Amino acid sequence: MKSLATVRGEAAVRFEKNFLFWSTDGSGSWPLSLALGAPDEKEALTNFEGTARWARQWMDLADSLHIVTAQRLWRTGSQLIPTHIRFISAPELAAFVGRAKEWNRAIERLQQLAADWPAVQPLDRKTFTRLVSLSSLEWQQTRQFLRWVARHPTSGLLPRQLPIPGVDSKWFETHRALCTALRRATAGDEQEGFGLRTLEKLLTLRVLDPQLRAGLAGLGDFSAEPDVLAALRWHPRVVIVCENLQCAYSFGDIEGAVVIAKQGYAVDVLSRLSWLASARIVYWGDLDTHGFAILNRFRSYFPRAESILMDETTLLDNRTLWASEPDQNVQLLSLLTEPEQAVLEMLRSSTYGPSVRLEQERIPWAVVEGAFERVLGQ
Repeated sequence: MKSLATVRGEAAVRFEKNFLFWSTDGSGSWPLSLALGAPDEKEALTNFEGTARWARQWMDLADSLHIVTAQRLWRTGSQLIPTHIRFISAPELAAFVGRAKEWNRAIERLQQLAADWPAVQPLDRKTFTRLVSLSSLEWQQTRQFLRWVARHPTSGLLPRQLPIPGVDSKWFETHRALCTALRRATAGDEQEGFGLRTLEKLLTLRVLDPQLRAGLAGLGDFSAEPDVLAALRWHPRVVIVCENLQCAYSFGDIEGAVVIAKQGYAVDVLSRLSWLASARIVYWGDLDTHGFAILNRFRSYFPRAESILMDETTLLDNRTLWASEPDQNVQLLSLLTEPEQAVLEMLRSSTYGPSVRLEQERIPWAVVEGAFERVLGQ
């Protein structure tokens, strides 16, 4: 004998599973019936009072819900037993599980989307869920944005410049994925940028060589767009790629050297710096699986890149400074050297403990300076 809460839970699961289909296709098998777990004669007689309470609970709802009953001829006489609850439509089921407002919102927004874009294609579940979850203001702004970019497909404006109230750079980044999916569904456009101009991530660079700094009017630390740095007419002897910003700013003067900081997996942008081709490149990242993954990606653009302080000796010498890597990279990394690959496999197989990592900023700076002096011959 199912309680109201149990049946409501079953109905909620059915609604969630079919919400997208029912609201976009407008069909489904109706009426839809859910069994109430009606007892047989033996169960009813064994728990007569409980059965009576259960039956009253469902019969009391008969005025507001479609409760299906059946006449049972038992030894105690003829009994009218509730057997099923029946829903004649998706809106009725939505109301029963407390999601009527959500259902109405979905129908209204899908209708508005079809009015704006008669040839709109079906939405996937992720896009549909995000669409329904928007506030009224967010949905209004999203419709305005889609209509505006359709009229101005190559505006070249920054999101901040769009003449849509409330739409700015933060709004664009928050809603970009949804707008891209809706643009694809409404106009078949795969372009993620919407014809807008986006600011490139700046590269942070430190000039460690005094003579190179002199050629830049003494400028030693700066951030600039990749194309600006690519235009530099210089030939550093050594380029250090360092993931941690504070580590990058800890280096003192090194003859012929510059350091580029904090790129993470976005190392592909460095391939636009033609002057790296003639330099010795030294990569220093965290001694963990993601550090090796970034190194591997880096080598796909710069095969000659060397690693430093990413070896087994460095790992074991700093055992007391280990931390735990919460989510290890498990991809095939084919561009690592044999020693690097060996350390990676030890990290992945928990040879030294579960998910061991050594973050570069934990290594004593005297150790770092000694390593760079030996490698660079300073």
